[in-house]
Amino acid sequence: MKKTLIAGAASLALAAMPVIGAFAADPAAVIDTLTVTVDEACTFNHDGSSGSYTKALEPGELDENFATSTFKSMCNNGKGYTVGVVFTNLAHLDNAGASIVYSATTPTAGSGTWTAQVQGGSNIAASGGVLIDTNTQDPAEGTVAAVVYKVSLRNDQAQGTYRGTATYTLTQKS
Repeated sequence: MKKTLIAGAASLALAAMPVIGAFAADPAAVIDTLTVTVDEACTFNHDGSSGSYTKALEPGELDENFATSTFKSMCNNGKGYTVGVVFTNLAHLDNAGASIVYSATTPTAGSGTWTAQVQGGSNIAASGGVLIDTNTQDPAEGTVAAVVYKVSLRNDQAQGTYRGTATYTLTQKS
């Protein structure tokens, strides 16, 4: 029994001793750095409308709702953008001298002119030919603008087909 007692006393003595510097230091932290570059993205198109409109009118007729064209832009440029418009006269396809002239004013019956207005707003030409002007990026749903075309024929408008264009160009600000 003496041997067991001595071994037990020795175990007790080891357990009571303090541990001095017996373990290594914690390892250094590991850091992941993520860098994301978001490319400039911008789309501009017709929002469900075709962009090509044909209608038969009578001489002297005024059509204040010839067509409506709806546009949608989606740009993430924080400085914004403009959508400018250039209009041409509606030229007679067979008679180079005949045309329906683009006008910055709203056509009246018999004027032989056409125009484009922001739906529910002013004539686009009156705003310097600018449909949209923004200094920020678009909201998540984008920006929608509708344009109403108005056409008036002269009382003596030459018979035939007339064609012209409204060219919309989106330019991002820098």
